[in-house]
Amino acid sequence: MSKLTINEIAERAGVSKTTVSFFLNGKTHKMSEDTQQRIQRIIDETGYEPSAAARAMKSKSTGLIGVILGDISDPYCAKALKGMEDAASARDFQILPGSSEMLFKSEQEYVERMMRMGVEGFIIQATYRFGMLAQDLEKKRKPIVYLGSRPYEYTGRYVKENNYESVYKVITDCVKKGYETFIIIFNEESDFGIGFETSRGFRDALQDSGMDGNTIYLNPDTKSEEVYEVLSESVDLNKKTLIFVVSPHTLKVVYQAIRQFPNYIELFSDRLGLIGFDPEGWTQLATPPVSAIITPAYEEGVRVMEEMLQVLDGKKKETEVVFKNIVKYRGTTL
Repeated sequence: MSKLTINEIAERAGVSKTTVSFFLNGKTHKMSEDTQQRIQRIIDETGYEPSAAARAMKSKSTGLIGVILGDISDPYCAKALKGMEDAASARDFQILPGSSEMLFKSEQEYVERMMRMGVEGFIIQATYRFGMLAQDLEKKRKPIVYLGSRPYEYTGRYVKENNYESVYKVITDCVKKGYETFIIIFNEESDFGIGFETSRGFRDALQDSGMDGNTIYLNPDTKSEEVYEVLSESVDLNKKTLIFVVSPHTLKVVYQAIRQFPNYIELFSDRLGLIGFDPEGWTQLATPPVSAIITPAYEEGVRVMEEMLQVLDGKKKETEVVFKNIVKYRGTTL
């Protein structure tokens, strides 16, 4: 059965469409009690509910927050999104999520689409070009809170974790542990927007330690068997090598690939190190347990939504919130 319209309610009640609109908007002071009861009876009998657009006109608020992340299926993004959803739900708000793949064109398309749906603000894991859109959104009084990555020449509200400091410490520690070769693994180009501070921490730590590093780019869909082939060609097992993986998803794949090496447990204890970001906690359950930088993704998601809601309440203008990661050295590092 098709959804009832205001016109159909008006016809059944024997009143005008304007009268029904006034009733739905609570403007009943000039309306007879009989008319109100007839309209209400039809609404009750049919289960009519106003559309999101109609509710927005009534309240002047859609209760919708646009959330544009690099990849909402990524473990970090999924955890952060859950935090946002819980914080929004506690205030009767809803989120409209989208994956940009860290492409500016996708950001543009999502912003346009979400604006048409009446979102009240945006939470963005932004590319560096997003600032071009941000200026227009600010003019339209659509607040923005950035999560993890922000545009070039950014100003505004920002929630992040201390990735630069965490990675710098890990690489410096591993130089002291005796590693001679360092490899950082990216998911092709998509990690660069999200992983800029990670990459910089990696490079700066090596430079300050007088060491060099190599980079490997993997397709996000690369299987562990293919990664094994790449590592077999790239890693010199005659040298102590540390592999740092930027993407939480790819960390799992690389770990599975290393397990295909003969005597991989002995490799971990003597020649080959592995560490990366883990927002889920799976690394402590692996055999051997994987060294990891633990990111508080859920808590970041809650906080970034709280920042947005405070802005919408008129209580907050600009702020930068930095969460601290936790470094856990386990069985895959010396």
